[in-house]
Amino acid sequence: MNVVITGASSGIGRACATIFARNGHPVLAVARREDRLLLLEKEAEQNHAAHVTSLAMDITSPGAPARVLEQAIRLFGNVHVLINAAGMSPYQEFHDLDYRHVCQILALNVRALTELCFFFMPHMLDHGETSRVVNVGSVGSYAPLPRFSVYSGSKHYVRVFTDLLAFECRRTNLRVCGLYPGGTLTEFPQLAGQKIRAMTRRTMFTPERLADIAYPAILKGKRVIVPGFINQLAVLIGKQLPFPWAIGVTKFIYDHTVDPVTPTYPL
Repeated sequence: MNVVITGASSGIGRACATIFARNGHPVLAVARREDRLLLLEKEAEQNHAAHVTSLAMDITSPGAPARVLEQAIRLFGNVHVLINAAGMSPYQEFHDLDYRHVCQILALNVRALTELCFFFMPHMLDHGETSRVVNVGSVGSYAPLPRFSVYSGSKHYVRVFTDLLAFECRRTNLRVCGLYPGGTLTEFPQLAGQKIRAMTRRTMFTPERLADIAYPAILKGKRVIVPGFINQLAVLIGKQLPFPWAIGVTKFIYDHTVDPVTPTYPL
C-alpha cells in the first residue's frame, strides 16, 4: 500500500511513517520542516525499510492539498492510505489566544484535513483498490478539554466528519478511520504551553507505542481507534457524563497533571 502522511516531521505522524515504511509500504511524508523530513528519509534507508519520500509543504497554504495529491500520484500512481496527522493548538483560554493562532488551528485541524479528504477520496474510490483514510483526532474529540476550546471544537468536528465519511463509504473499497490519542510524549505539549508533571509523563504513550497499536487497526479498517485504557476512559467520560460533570472531571485532571507555561508555536 502506498501511503501519504501529513505532520510527518515529528510526533504521531513521524511514528506512523516509520512503522509503515518498516512494514514495506512506500511513504510520502509531508510537513513544513524539510530538515526533519530528510532525516526521516535517511533513517528509513539505513533501516532497510521501504522508501520514504519527503515533501516540504505548508498544507494550509492555498492549493496545497491538491498539490499533495498531484505529487503523490506522480510518485506512486495509486495512493492507498492517507493519514491526516498534522495538528496544533496553544494551551490557553479562548480570550488569551492570539488571533493568528485561532486561524492556524482552524486552517490546519479543520480546513486542510477536510480538503485533503476531498481530493484524495475520489482518487481512492476510482482506482478501486483497498484503501484507508485516517483522521487523527484526540480524546478531546469526545471529552471537553479546558483551555483547549478551539482545539476541542476542531477535534469534535474531526470525529463527526470522520464518522459520516465512514458511513458514506461503508460499501466501497475505502474505509475511513478515526485515531483518537490522549496525551502523547511528543513536542505538542511543549509547543502548546503545557509542562507535564513527572508522574503524569509515566502514564503517557510514546508516539512509537501509539503507532504500534494503530498500525494493525488501520490495516483492518477500524472506524474508531482509541489506544490505551486511560484514553478509553477519557472517551467514556465525554460520552457518558453530562457536560457540566465532564468538564469538571477533565479540569480536575488537568489541574493536577499539567502546569500552563508560555506556548512556543510560531506565529
